[in-house]
Amino acid sequence: MSLSGCKRIGSGIVVLCWLGFSALGPAAAQVLEPLESGDQQAPPDAVASPAKAGAWTVQSIQIPEAPSHIRSAGPPANLDQVTIETTSGALYSLADCGDGLCAERIGNPRPSDPLPMGALPGSVVATGRHTIARAWLAEPAQRLLGSTLGGPVAGALVVEDVTARTFRLDLPTSQAFEDRRPRIVDLGPDNPDTILLVRSAEDTGAALVAIGLSGEGLLQTVAETPPLGTPRAWLNPIGTGDFTGSGSTDVAIVTTPDAGGTLQILSLQDRQFQQRFTIRNISNHAPGSDTIDMAVVADFDADGLADIAAPDADRQHIRILSFANGRVAEPASIALPAPVVTEIAAVSAGAGKRPYLLMGLADGQLVLLH
Repeated sequence: MSLSGCKRIGSGIVVLCWLGFSALGPAAAQVLEPLESGDQQAPPDAVASPAKAGAWTVQSIQIPEAPSHIRSAGPPANLDQVTIETTSGALYSLADCGDGLCAERIGNPRPSDPLPMGALPGSVVATGRHTIARAWLAEPAQRLLGSTLGGPVAGALVVEDVTARTFRLDLPTSQAFEDRRPRIVDLGPDNPDTILLVRSAEDTGAALVAIGLSGEGLLQTVAETPPLGTPRAWLNPIGTGDFTGSGSTDVAIVTTPDAGGTLQILSLQDRQFQQRFTIRNISNHAPGSDTIDMAVVADFDADGLADIAAPDADRQHIRILSFANGRVAEPASIALPAPVVTEIAAVSAGAGKRPYLLMGLADGQLVLLH
């Protein structure tokens, strides 16, 4: 059933008018999958009722050609902090076009900063806030008998500290960082600048690794998950946040996102990743794509805690998942007219309001979920 109407964004400067697709109402709460025997981190029989939330609407935004990538400064980002790249390489921003929101071509795009010498092509340089100034992937090579992301993988990580000294961590030739960007995150007072990366091995597949810069100026592995166990088995991080209200920062990843996909929420305790939740039928990657940010962490129910918006395994529904008080719920499952193929950006709707979600679909549409 289609819906139409108008709605203000944020301060009311932009008014949206849409003819969209109706979204599914709140879905039933998701039962936690059992953890490995002996793991004491899962709350006992924790199932929560769905949180009360308004229905979501899928609005198609006019754009001359299909989007291929969405870049944002969020989450959540303001409208002027979002850039849409199309299949021809043209760049667009979101604008008020009189009768609603549309994509407007950027005439003189600002040149992107060049990658450091020897960096992995197509990768992103990360910036830190404490001891680490920058980090990037280096030593591009053809390893792992082919990468899930296509193209070369990285044989090394390079870190620059706040004094401009550089440090390097090289992997053996049977391993590689099968990733596109380091994630510099704060995992607590003992790990204020920790780098999260996907490290893959030819024989055992991918693992999540946490790497820190020690006081001696050495890059060391702080913690790592067990490898997935089979060649070319891959995982893709979503992000970090306080999902339960415990005051600590957890890590969200999706294992085998191209083959069913399982969301895992991990906590770092005593230099070990502990598994807290597992939820099946989640993906954040399209097979063969170099897009790794196909999910987002933001507060979607205004409770002050981090939630997750991620596609299901077919990438035709966006699942909103919350973990408040250690109980998992799914306030919404939003049907899409075609599978999502780009990054998903959270766009600010104003103070105290749930963010909008912006993404590109396989049928060439640019859509806003609100």
